[in-house]
Amino acid sequence: MTVSDLIQLAGSLVAVLFVAWLVKRMGLGADPRIADAAHAIRLADEAETGFGGIEVARDRAGFAAIVRNAAGQMMLVRAHGNHFAARPVDAAVVGRLDKDFLTLTMPERTFGSVTLQLGKDAGVWAARMRDVAHG
Repeated sequence: MTVSDLIQLAGSLVAVLFVAWLVKRMGLGADPRIADAAHAIRLADEAETGFGGIEVARDRAGFAAIVRNAAGQMMLVRAHGNHFAARPVDAAVVGRLDKDFLTLTMPERTFGSVTLQLGKDAGVWAARMRDVAHG
């Protein structure tokens, strides 16, 4: 290996390390999760100022959550890329219960469907969705 080969190798290594540092600094490739109920409430409040969440159904993996406020309104918060997105849950949202899983399909096709593993609470939240649809 010649000196010029070693210089080229060192330069390539420095460039790779710089790109890796830059990706980390920009938050690219992150795996966002909703840490807990307080985090979900904060995300809902960021999406709609004054939403005032009081109860949360968080997916077991932390990729999504349903937040309910004192007025009974609900908001779905989900991971979207390396950030979060939120949409209100209203009569236009289709909910499907399958044992411990609740799947919400938003009318906005680009938001997509979200399946939350809620355990025994899935039925409770599915019933709340029926109340929203009929209320």
